[in-house]
Amino acid sequence: MRGTLTDDQVRGAVQEALDALPPEFADQMGEVAVVVEESHPDGLMGIYDPVGGLQRIVIFREANPTAEEVRRTVWHEVGHFFGMDENRLHDLGYG
Repeated sequence: MRGTLTDDQVRGAVQEALDALPPEFADQMGEVAVVVEESHPDGLMGIYDPVGGLQRIVIFREANPTAEEVRRTVWHEVGHFFGMDENRLHDLGYG
C-alpha cells in the first residue's frame, strides 16, 4: 500500500520534526544520518540503526501516510537514539 505523501513531502516532514526538537536534544544528535526509504519488509515505520559505527535513523515512507505520523516516527526513533525503550516511548506518547 502506497502512502499519501511523496518522497519530498516525507523529507520535508522529517526536517520539520528535526527542527522542532528542543535544542538540548538536537545539539546532542551529532552526526546521526536521517534518511527516508520506501518501505521495510516487516512494515516498520522507522528504525534507529547504529550498526557499523554509522548511526542512522531510517523513516519508511509507505508506513507514514501523514506528516503527523512522520513526526511521531522521527521523535520515536530519536528517543531510541537517546536510549529510551518501547515502554518509555509509549509513556511519552510516541509508542
